[in-house]
Amino acid sequence: MVILPLFATTLFLSALLLFWVQPMFAKMVLPLLGGAPNVWNTAMVFFQATLLAGYAYAHLTTRLLSLRRQMLLHVVIVAAAFISLPIAVADLPVNDAPVPWLLALLAVSIGLPFFAVSATAPLLQKWFAASRHPHAGDPYFLYGASNLGSILALLAYPLVFEPFLRLSEQSWAWTAGYGVLLALIALAGLSALRDGRPQEAAPAVASLDGGVTWRRRAHWVALAFAPSSLLLGVTSHITTDVAAVPLLWVVPLTLYLLTYVLIFARRP
Repeated sequence: MVILPLFATTLFLSALLLFWVQPMFAKMVLPLLGGAPNVWNTAMVFFQATLLAGYAYAHLTTRLLSLRRQMLLHVVIVAAAFISLPIAVADLPVNDAPVPWLLALLAVSIGLPFFAVSATAPLLQKWFAASRHPHAGDPYFLYGASNLGSILALLAYPLVFEPFLRLSEQSWAWTAGYGVLLALIALAGLSALRDGRPQEAAPAVASLDGGVTWRRRAHWVALAFAPSSLLLGVTSHITTDVAAVPLLWVVPLTLYLLTYVLIFARRP
């Protein structure tokens, strides 16, 4: 069925764009702040916080809106993010507090497109789960496609993008990919609407909710701190004691993402 390749391709491209923009924009701000480890760690804080915000948006919209309204809202948000493209460092006055300044710079320069792309993966998995595809009951294997896109972007950046493309060329190439992503999201949404069963999806979520206690939720949240903390700790150690370069920042993040590919595979 064409719906599976369409969703997998869209998720792959969204993840590739999501993790391409991180080292690209971090490299853009290096002349302003230098290569200190705090620059990388502050950028990671922003990227993870915005990713979490995107997931929260996806959670709320799938709870409160119909499939049609979810699709329309997300297409509008993705399209609205074109006002921030092509990606460039915003003209934000530098102050004496570099961490808040960098967070504000990231938010102004790439906040909206990064947020829009970050919400795409959980939304599309929800749309796929509402379809009549034979694997719709277990859409989490699609994490494999999205995380492979993430890994490809992270490995390609120091080996392909950075050596052969200037930052301005990377920015325009990223913008072109973002335009393709917008078209694919719209196609995936229309495909889910045509082939979907949104009326049946909502009760399944509600019935599952009754067996998940707040204590278990708190336990999951606490466990989620562990891999993120280890990732930032290892990254900080490497960039402090070895060198603060994008390649060494990319390696631990690549290994981190590879664990998601393995754990969500249909055949672990």
